[in-house]
Amino acid sequence: MHRLTALLLFAAGCGPSAPVSDADALLGEWAVVDFRAPDGAEDRNQFRNRARVTEETWSQVFTDGRYEDFEYRIDAAREPKHLDLMYTDASGYRHTVRAIYELTGDELRVCTGSPPLQRKARAESVRPTAFAPGPGVLVVYRRTRK
Repeated sequence: MHRLTALLLFAAGCGPSAPVSDADALLGEWAVVDFRAPDGAEDRNQFRNRARVTEETWSQVFTDGRYEDFEYRIDAAREPKHLDLMYTDASGYRHTVRAIYELTGDELRVCTGSPPLQRKARAESVRPTAFAPGPGVLVVYRRTRK
């Protein structure tokens, strides 16, 4: 009888659920709970900033109401997992900030590479290989809303 009940519950969708992909798990609103500048110093001015992640856009929302929108792409099959944030500057040049991320429940760690240079000789962002600040930043987010 127990096997029949378990089989019926599973068939009705009450059984173990399929794992959630990183693409789905990233969706929602995230609050900055730790921010390390490239020199490793804590920057408490960044706390309370947010990231709003939708299927198409990663928005950095600042406490003063400003925001920056990025297109983004993830590669969860890599180790560490890859995150690319893309934007187009006022001159029409497309930039990509390369990063790595780690998602554990309601905590998201993001370490960015060097920002793209804004000079005539443009250089691409370099993806970090470890979760440590410099030349980019290390940001820890906690989920606030799905």
